[in-house]
Amino acid sequence: MTAGMIGIFQEIVTLFAIVGVGYAAKKLRFMNDEFDRMLSKLVINIALPGMVLGSVLTATELPTRAEVWMCLGLSVAGTLIMFAVAYGFTLLLRIPDGHRGVYRFMLCFGNVGFIGYPVLSAIFGSDALVYAAVFNLPFNFFVFTVGAWFLTQDTDGDVKVQTTWRTFVTPVMLSCVAAVILTLTGVHYVPILGDALNTLGSITTPAALLIIGSSLANLPARDLVGSPRLWLCALFRLLGMPVVIWAVFQAFVPAGLMFSVAVVLAGMPVATNGTMLCYQYGGNSRVMAQGTFVTTVLALATIPVLAGFVSTVM
Repeated sequence: MTAGMIGIFQEIVTLFAIVGVGYAAKKLRFMNDEFDRMLSKLVINIALPGMVLGSVLTATELPTRAEVWMCLGLSVAGTLIMFAVAYGFTLLLRIPDGHRGVYRFMLCFGNVGFIGYPVLSAIFGSDALVYAAVFNLPFNFFVFTVGAWFLTQDTDGDVKVQTTWRTFVTPVMLSCVAAVILTLTGVHYVPILGDALNTLGSITTPAALLIIGSSLANLPARDLVGSPRLWLCALFRLLGMPVVIWAVFQAFVPAGLMFSVAVVLAGMPVATNGTMLCYQYGGNSRVMAQGTFVTTVLALATIPVLAGFVSTVM
């Protein structure tokens, strides 16, 4: 466990290093707001679909079809619970109009890939990653539909983004649907195509982190840590959501690796693609970048607590 936690610490430090490069790039004028928007569009419409499809087409094995259906059902149900909790939380804290969408996004969508996978591997071993890959299929679908809709309800300027159903029929959403179909039909290992898509998708994480760093560079240094409301949201994202997921499902879902994966993934820092989606859909990129920064810092302390919680109650 100690070696695993050291590995997790190294992953989070890696995050900060790349965010720092993005911060410096904006200050040195290698990046600007227009570049950030164009890079976000490139990642969301080309690299991310490659990552989603590549994760299925490079998998050497999948759970049984019954386990896949159970994973998908648990993932969807858990996400719906998070939606309900996020709405209640933002109303309870009286989050002002113009910020509610980004707060709801932060509460519902965590960094299940870049941090989630190493955390699961450190706590449970590599067997957990197969379940995590299936759990992430509904996550990817919801983050680019419901999550994007959350952000359109805010405004990062004078006019809210006008949306129709076509707004959410995007390459990444279509790739999520295709990934679910491939998984359910047992198609999962296509070496050349899968490797090509995986390589294309590999630019997603560093690009997202550079954009976060660039967004933070627009803020005075004293504003990087955000407001007390943001810290309450961050702590609830990291510790409250896993407890909620465990409390709701523990009477209905049998204890085991699949359930433990669901609980741990509910406590990850804010998803790094949130800032990119703000650029595309008009959300408040400043608050999103702050939330991503704060939750990733706090994760250094909360992930060991979460690991202890899971080992005690599961």
